[in-house]
Amino acid sequence: MTGLRVNKKLINYLAIAVIVAALAWLYLFFNPRPPAIDRALHKKVGEVLAAEAIKLLEPGARLIVIARNKEPFQVPAAATQLDAFLATLEKSGKNVSTSRLLKVDPLRVTSVSPGDFLELMRQANGNDVIVSFLGPPLLNDDHLAKLAGKRPRILALCSGAMPVQVDLKKIFERQLLHSAVISRTNAPARATAGNAQAAFEQMFQIITPANVSELPALALTGH
Repeated sequence: MTGLRVNKKLINYLAIAVIVAALAWLYLFFNPRPPAIDRALHKKVGEVLAAEAIKLLEPGARLIVIARNKEPFQVPAAATQLDAFLATLEKSGKNVSTSRLLKVDPLRVTSVSPGDFLELMRQANGNDVIVSFLGPPLLNDDHLAKLAGKRPRILALCSGAMPVQVDLKKIFERQLLHSAVISRTNAPARATAGNAQAAFEQMFQIITPANVSELPALALTGH
């Protein structure tokens, strides 16, 4: 009888273990963990954007930042970039005058509505610097007319497929961009370089009017 009781206990333990394992599998199946991000790379993206912004800032100029709000949608890469950007600014003694943090659904195309971007540009002075982590201003001819020639200095992060989805060359020609940090279309899925700077250069490129000819060709999206 003693042996029978021991076997029943063992069977019960095994059954409980199987149930726990099944519940854990179901949880992970319906709540998959996203792949870990390359924090060193995204930190470098933020640092580079800060360095480029600091170059553009003249005495008395304001720094305006457009970025993704950390709530309610958590995007670790975007949060790492913004944190590194702000930390680099602080080290240099600079600060952000105005922040526009937008609630952007990560499942939607990343962009700033033309109306919001236009309003920020109209409120800015000509020597102010706008840093957009959410792409360039997508303004049409009517928007440009409302600007009345005003062109604050705009630095935009154009990540993912944005460089082949948006006509960045035309935006540069309209003097709506001073510089852009874009994802390279020929970059590997993950950086393989040995350090953060080399990884940044492998995955991203800085575009200015001087090298705008290096922009990738637009995809067939109706542009």
